[in-house]
Amino acid sequence: MVVRKFNYYRFFIFIVILLSIIIGSIILIKNAKYKKTYDYKLSVVGYNESEIKIIKEKLDNIHIDDILTNKYNENLDDFLIEKYFMYKNLDDYLDYKSSHKNETYSNIVAIINTEANIDWMENEKQTDTSKGNLMLVNRLYGLNSEYEVEDIVKVSSKYAYNGVKISSSIMDKITNMIDDAKEAGYTFVLSDGYRSYNEQKNLYDKYKSSHGIREADVSVARPGHSEYETGLSFNIVPYNKVYDNPKDSEEYKWLYNNAYRYGFIFRFTDDKKNLTLFDEFTWRLRYVGEEAASIIKSNNLCFEEYYAYYVMGEN
Repeated sequence: MVVRKFNYYRFFIFIVILLSIIIGSIILIKNAKYKKTYDYKLSVVGYNESEIKIIKEKLDNIHIDDILTNKYNENLDDFLIEKYFMYKNLDDYLDYKSSHKNETYSNIVAIINTEANIDWMENEKQTDTSKGNLMLVNRLYGLNSEYEVEDIVKVSSKYAYNGVKISSSIMDKITNMIDDAKEAGYTFVLSDGYRSYNEQKNLYDKYKSSHGIREADVSVARPGHSEYETGLSFNIVPYNKVYDNPKDSEEYKWLYNNAYRYGFIFRFTDDKKNLTLFDEFTWRLRYVGEEAASIIKSNNLCFEEYYAYYVMGEN
């Protein structure tokens, strides 16, 4: 009987070939799996590692799938990291950036979110009055001529000049604020409040006749487009005082630091004119509720920005 000597060399070759097959199979499987990942798919489109990380952090799978149907865009990640980015507006952000290359990403997000880029005369929309204290009435969103506020009441002469009216729903908020200001050494009164549709129409038409339509549209809202018609907006001024620089006055400083505590916001400020498209009204307040007013003040928003992101969101 012949005993064959074990061939270690052949065994070694066999093991090497077997391991190569196993390792190759593992690599093929891993590659196949990798090609199914968003990292791979996004890299094929053209996004680099840091861009892919942001995309995966900021977007869900449905939105990433949508991104994959489009070409690479160098501005995508810059918009994704903006605090008030809304995916539903992404195409509009990108389009606006392509034609306004020097505009900042933050400003573009704000402009698109608030629809400040839209010509309201061609795209007038109906105000959603079901939002109550958070309804939006501005140059774009308007109330129809039949809209009426049922709880309008006359403000006491203790708190307002003669004839000023307001919604009774915010009367306590107004009087509490004025009383507290009085204790702090400042006397305020309401100088203007609720107007009906027809009253606003008469005011607008008169201003237009005297100053022209262009000036009228940045100074006086068209009928249906004035927040005065909601009963939630008013002018509050220092009693019997007029300042050349009102924002430097102690009264204004007190109001600026405290109005939000009662649910009021400064409606038209100079730094948000590019979004509201109205000139600044120093003493103009609007009731939105304490929670909304606190968010608006702490984040330096105008009401249009708050409404777009916090009320409407991704709806």
